[in-house]
Amino acid sequence: MLDLRTLDPARQTADRRVALALGYGALACLTFAAVGAGAGGWALATAVVLALGGLPWIFAFGGRWRLLDDALDGVPFWLRGDRVGAWATAPIGGAALALWLAALLGMPDALAVLATLAGAGAYVAFVAWVEARYERLILLDLTVLETRFERITDLRESRLVAASQYLPTA
Repeated sequence: MLDLRTLDPARQTADRRVALALGYGALACLTFAAVGAGAGGWALATAVVLALGGLPWIFAFGGRWRLLDDALDGVPFWLRGDRVGAWATAPIGGAALALWLAALLGMPDALAVLATLAGAGAYVAFVAWVEARYERLILLDLTVLETRFERITDLRESRLVAASQYLPTA
């Protein structure tokens, strides 16, 4: 059973990959059935747009197992995990979703272009908001601080043990 709410990054990455694979597989099957039944270009265009919209999540979920190591190494939020891929694909996915919606609603061309630009920016902001919320949920910053503090105290203890070798014994 998929445990999508687990806080274990390795398990979460694996489970989300399975969920994404099932979602893309279902999208492909439904598209194939719809086009086979004569749905036409709109069904195919809708499937392509939905697939592009899901692409940033593949990158965002794929690198979550590395978030702690990246945060400990001082990598900023925007570059942790595979988020660079998410930031590269989110504007395209957001613009495609907004353009599809504008065409569906029959917006005029100028308004559709503005909706496309707004959709690109809004989708990037949404992906960033979800990723920041996830980091707060797993207490990543607190874990990084705790791990760094443990390293400092371990270093001090090892120095005390090394220094006690040179102290005279009574």
